[in-house]
Amino acid sequence: MAATFASVLTATSIVVSVVAVASAALAQDGRTSESVGISNTLDPGKAERGFRQTSGYLPYAGRSFPTRPFFGDTHLHTSYSMDAGAFGARLDPRAAYRFARGEEVTSSSGQPVKLSRPLDFLVVADHSDNMGFFPDLFAGKPNILADPTGKKWYEMIKNGKGNEAAMEIIVAFSHNTFPKDIFYGSDARPYKNAWHETIAAAEE
Repeated sequence: MAATFASVLTATSIVVSVVAVASAALAQDGRTSESVGISNTLDPGKAERGFRQTSGYLPYAGRSFPTRPFFGDTHLHTSYSMDAGAFGARLDPRAAYRFARGEEVTSSSGQPVKLSRPLDFLVVADHSDNMGFFPDLFAGKPNILADPTGKKWYEMIKNGKGNEAAMEIIVAFSHNTFPKDIFYGSDARPYKNAWHETIAAAEE
């Protein structure tokens, strides 16, 4: 009983000592025991900054830019375009779409080529003027070779003068001096075939 009483007395003495030290510290700081607490010890400005309302982490809120962009080509010419074919394009619309889908094709230069990833879209925008003329010219179709100018252009292309032939073809078309017998208008069968093949390639 005496030991218990002594322990309680010792504990009480410690509490009294702590209170005395705290009181002394408050006195040195210019505060009283009644000023201890948030209302008197926390700076209002700091409190406002600490508890200020902030927006949560919402990465998609307020975004006005595309988050899923698509990549492709909106203007591609193939060998079906008179000028592109003359300047060296050898792939037809079907091959162009295969390439865009990520398939391996043989390029106009003869090299195997393949995209690192397929395109999301492709627009084959061949010229409607004289559409399908160049594939027939390059192949040396009889109706082309029967015309002196057509035969001349064919030989120029086969002899590595495709750029010169291309310029002559473009100038002849723009100056309305293109040979009528080898001009592919919209009512010509080769023109219609080229158009139908373009549509079929796009819908495959």
